[in-house]
Amino acid sequence: MQQTLSSLEFDRVLTLIALEAKTSLGRDTIARRRPATTLEACERLQAELFEMLGFHLREGGIPLGGLSDVRFVAEADRLLELHESWQVLRAVEATQALRETFVRASGSHPLLAQTAAKISDLSSLVSTVSRYFTRDGKLREEASAELRSIRSRMQAKRSAIQKMLVELMSRHAEAIQDPLITIRGERYCIPVRTDHRSTLPGILHERSGSGASLFIEPMQVVESNNDLAELLLAERDEIARITRRISQALTGAAGEIVESIEIAGELDGLQACAIIASDLGATRPRFTSGRKLTLFGARHPLLDERLSELRRRAFDETPGGVPVVQVTIRLDETTPALLITGPNAGGKTVALKTAGLLVAMAMAGLPVPAADGTVIPIVDALHVLIGDDQSVLEHLSTFTAYLTRLKAILHGTTPRSLILLDELGSGTDPEEGSALAASVVEHVLSIGSLLIVTTHLSALKTFAVSDERIANAGMEFDPETGRPTFRLIAGVPGRSRAIEVAEMIGLPGSIVERARERLGLRYGEFDNLLAALQQKMADAAAEADALATERREAGSIREALRREREAIEAERKGLSRTVREEIDRLKDEVARRVQSELRHLRELDRSARERINARELVANVVGEIDRRVTPEDVDRPLVVGDEVEHRRLKLRGRVAAIDGMRVQLDVGGKTVRAELGDLVSVAGEKPRREKAAARGREKGPASSDAVEISAELSLIGRRVEEALDEADRFIDRSLLEGRSAIRLIHGFGTGALRKALREYLRTHRGVRSFRPGEQNEGGDGATVVVLDI
Repeated sequence: MQQTLSSLEFDRVLTLIALEAKTSLGRDTIARRRPATTLEACERLQAELFEMLGFHLREGGIPLGGLSDVRFVAEADRLLELHESWQVLRAVEATQALRETFVRASGSHPLLAQTAAKISDLSSLVSTVSRYFTRDGKLREEASAELRSIRSRMQAKRSAIQKMLVELMSRHAEAIQDPLITIRGERYCIPVRTDHRSTLPGILHERSGSGASLFIEPMQVVESNNDLAELLLAERDEIARITRRISQALTGAAGEIVESIEIAGELDGLQACAIIASDLGATRPRFTSGRKLTLFGARHPLLDERLSELRRRAFDETPGGVPVVQVTIRLDETTPALLITGPNAGGKTVALKTAGLLVAMAMAGLPVPAADGTVIPIVDALHVLIGDDQSVLEHLSTFTAYLTRLKAILHGTTPRSLILLDELGSGTDPEEGSALAASVVEHVLSIGSLLIVTTHLSALKTFAVSDERIANAGMEFDPETGRPTFRLIAGVPGRSRAIEVAEMIGLPGSIVERARERLGLRYGEFDNLLAALQQKMADAAAEADALATERREAGSIREALRREREAIEAERKGLSRTVREEIDRLKDEVARRVQSELRHLRELDRSARERINARELVANVVGEIDRRVTPEDVDRPLVVGDEVEHRRLKLRGRVAAIDGMRVQLDVGGKTVRAELGDLVSVAGEKPRREKAAARGREKGPASSDAVEISAELSLIGRRVEEALDEADRFIDRSLLEGRSAIRLIHGFGTGALRKALREYLRTHRGVRSFRPGEQNEGGDGATVVVLDI
């Protein structure tokens, strides 16, 4: 199997994919990828790949920060150093992040969640070990009470030593080279001038490079330095004890840690495959246990220009700049064999290798660069025989070596095998080679394997035409440019074009002409007929591709129309709901207004009721309906400056700004934000208010006699506190709605409510003035309030 995969350059594809892995663990899992052997395993591998592709496109990269290969944690009797424990902790934290990410997304990514669930829950271990480290991997001073005590004493001792040395340098300034405290051999020293050595007795630790200074540990601090050195030893012992404790905690869970990081590596490798799938525009193939291979628009990944940068990094290859040519291949029960013919360097071998490589990649769970509709058979073996193989050590010729390898392939062939034979029958006498090649093809067909063969032998082409089980396909050659197009044309054999190639290369014309004469007129006629047939097949294939494109576009248009119809239907239903809700709101509004007017009529005396204008009363009740169904309000969109009312809050204001479906209102100097759908235009009332204000301005300052009462509130029968609260809310709402004057009906009674209400009005900031009602306004049983709008 490994030799077969190498012949197909499967390992080079793995190398490219591994470049997208973020960790060495991920690269290792990619390097170990091999084709699965069962239908269930192949389908699961591809399903996992496309789940990861969906996650990558929607969510971005998976959390891999800190993940590294820490399998050394499982080595027997291993005592981890602090930096190694930190590395292991970071890797374990990464596995826990991955586990949490996919288990939380189990509804949308069930297969990835199953894989991530195999990662052990090591949260308690992380909690235990992480408390020993700072965010950058240093040991915390709080790692133990003893360590904290030791470091506290060390700090106090250092401060004391530095203070003593500063005092010494101050007293003996003439002996000090530079007033700097240095450390030599973990002991505090000061730089003393060489010519003042005797001024400060102490231990000599080092001489400066220039020789002008001696680094002296004064005798006064020797004992303190000794104490500090003792504390340093105690610190090292305590750190070693803590290090052992951390190591024991991690190595005690070594098995779970190793298993978890390996699963995390699998997810990293799967993400690398998903990235390549996205780059290549790969599609998910369908698998079959039957004898069927269908490749639509297949592209060799190592020739795809979209991976050119990866090829440069991996193999130092310079992109050729030629777009990869798509290949379509069909094999099934009726036609299990395909014979590919055509000119040298025309792409026969590439087409053959593309078929084998994509089958191997699909079964290994790797991205398949092919179009929708691709079907991959589950084969038990891939047998590949490509190129020359002359064995010098075994003294075998090229043809003999080829037959030796062919013998091994035929020996291992089963009905579930896929066999790829390049240049079958070449390397010997054409007649004998053709006879042998035809016999090999018949033998493979009798076994029942799928077979793809490339050849130049004319006799083998003729044999293929006579056998319905063998499909012919030729590599296209452009006669105008004299170069191959690398397109595979199904249905007709290709022409070898040896003479055209020789002429293009520049062989002497006499040789080219003599070769044509030797082939004879009948060969030339056949060759021309074959060329015309191939051109017709190419035209038919191009037309079929165009029809397929149009069919796909038509399907896209149908799908778009279907979605549009669904959207329109959903919008219609939404509008119906909105209309019903609006009608319900209008019913409530009319009922409220009718009840208000009835209460008002009951409170008026007979003479006042006789003065009621029925037309105005009805207009007041149904005015809300008129405003909400006026066509100009429905058809014309709101603009800045429009007067609107909030449907639910019953607040009125002016549109100050519009941002999409969000509207900012100016309601009595206050800013209110609302949804566009909650607002209704009340533009019809704006001119009336402005005219009323203009009339007021013409008459001069507002007076109690000049105002028009636009609303009233009955407080009769209310307790004082209840009446004041209700009056306060009514005044606030009237201010927001821009009313200039209102009437509060409190009745006569004991006069307590009237007195309390008028005391309250004197202190209200929104009240400009108030007065008792006129005779036709209820007299002293009502109060007319002029608002400060």
